[in-house]
Amino acid sequence: MEKGQSTEILIRESIHGNVIAFQTLYDRFSDDLFRFIRVRVATRDDAHDILQEVFLDLWKAFEKSGFIYSSDGEFMGFLFVIARRKLAKLYRFRPLTVSLDEMDNDPSNTDESLAGEIAVLFQALGKLNKEDQELIKLRYYSGLSFPEIAKLLDKGESAVKVRHHRALAKLKELLGYEK
Repeated sequence: MEKGQSTEILIRESIHGNVIAFQTLYDRFSDDLFRFIRVRVATRDDAHDILQEVFLDLWKAFEKSGFIYSSDGEFMGFLFVIARRKLAKLYRFRPLTVSLDEMDNDPSNTDESLAGEIAVLFQALGKLNKEDQELIKLRYYSGLSFPEIAKLLDKGESAVKVRHHRALAKLKELLGYEK
């Protein structure tokens, strides 16, 4: 399978049972999806499990040949919808917990003052409403663009940008920065 092949071709090949094409899709999209999932679950193992379930569901969708490619953004949005459903199912009866230690395994970030600043940031994030928290996580933890976020949340891009601006303003206020 050629490394630079388009997502559309990889999907078409995957629908026809090409495992190598599917593996290439996994390699191409799994990192972004993993980051999205990871900040919403307690452990890396949970995140890996959900990631695997997302791609199993994708494979099943391909087997049924019901998937129609429109664009890379649409496809990524489709993956995120599957992930959100898996997360909702996981946390239907269990509260969301994320360990600060689990999230940051970089040994260069062991400075106590940095850990304190991160804790203050997480505390401030926790004071935002759920929609604003989700938006901040999608933008900064998952690294999604505004068009991707808009598609995922089924909102207009302008509305997402305005909400993002307001969420950041509220976060700055909570952190004690001037308006």
